[in-house]
Amino acid sequence: MKRSYFLLMLVLIGFIKESRGQSAGGDSQLLRFYKNLAIRDATHEQTMNLGHQDELDYWVDQENYERQLGKLNFSFYLVYMKSKKEAHRNYLQHCKSNCEHTAIYWSKMRNYLSVPDSVDVFQKYAGKWAQSSNFKNK
Repeated sequence: MKRSYFLLMLVLIGFIKESRGQSAGGDSQLLRFYKNLAIRDATHEQTMNLGHQDELDYWVDQENYERQLGKLNFSFYLVYMKSKKEAHRNYLQHCKSNCEHTAIYWSKMRNYLSVPDSVDVFQKYAGKWAQSSNFKNK
């Protein structure tokens, strides 16, 4: 009797480990999906050429999407936002002085990129937007 319980426990543990391994693999695929989606979205934002109202609408929709993603799955949200931040930071570090973006774009970039991580990026483009007291040179 003890042997049958032992074998039953081994089988159950094997099923549990197998199901956890499959869900972890699925999560890693979803994390990769959200990372690639963030990079694609950042690239679109860097190259979009919309009218003022269309750009405002885009950013409202984007904020709603990010908010809903955070409610749906916070881990996916964190991967998405981190990847998007890195993509925008890399773009702005290599962007030439002829990069033309709207004031709305620069405002959104300040929201995506935190001050301690991006002071060097924002100083390079200081003339592109009005500075708050936090960004003023001392």
